[in-house]
Amino acid sequence: MGKVMISPVSTGLWQVEGEWFNDILRRTQRLEREGKVAQACELRFEGAQQLLEAVGDEVVRLDWNDSSSRAAMEVLYRSAADHMMIGEVEMAAALWESLLELDEEDHLEAVVPLAFAYVEIEDYDCLEGAMFDISPKSAEYQLLLLWAEYRRSGGIDRDALRQLRTRHKAWYEEFTADHHPADEEYLKECRNERPSPTTEARELWFATEAMWSRNAEFIMALKKA
Repeated sequence: MGKVMISPVSTGLWQVEGEWFNDILRRTQRLEREGKVAQACELRFEGAQQLLEAVGDEVVRLDWNDSSSRAAMEVLYRSAADHMMIGEVEMAAALWESLLELDEEDHLEAVVPLAFAYVEIEDYDCLEGAMFDISPKSAEYQLLLLWAEYRRSGGIDRDALRQLRTRHKAWYEEFTADHHPADEEYLKECRNERPSPTTEARELWFATEAMWSRNAEFIMALKKA
């Protein structure tokens, strides 16, 4: 991989030059199909490091409408998710924070996994800031309230639990289920422009599953509440 270059454009945004990151996305998809997950993770992290090195101390906002810049941001997001998966939560948070600096509009909705990471590392000041960017009417918001209260006190936020049960039933059922099949029906739904609430809930479960493997007692508390 060559050196990543970025350059400003007339809109005031910046663009990533070349096809490096589109190539990384293609190569990592191929590696994962071949079962070479560790190599895919390493390649994404190398790309993330190269991008952040290119940005340096500049105040940079990348152009989401530019294919190369969008691919770079996707690689950065996925590298953060890779680190979250293996328990390197502080690194994951740092990468998502860097992504939000590059993409103020948060096209990839990085603030949601970042907020879950903040709870796990018990950075409640940063969590408070992140929560301002998540709709209080969303299932994610209620789950974050539940997760944060459990992390702080070992207890369950009863109001958030009630909201989750009554207004976000699919998410409550998913997060208290014993099985989360990634079957053909689910995969087909994921490809829809408007997936069902059940599919969206399962997508969030899979995005945070590694965290619950490390903190299984929280899921047990939800089931018993």
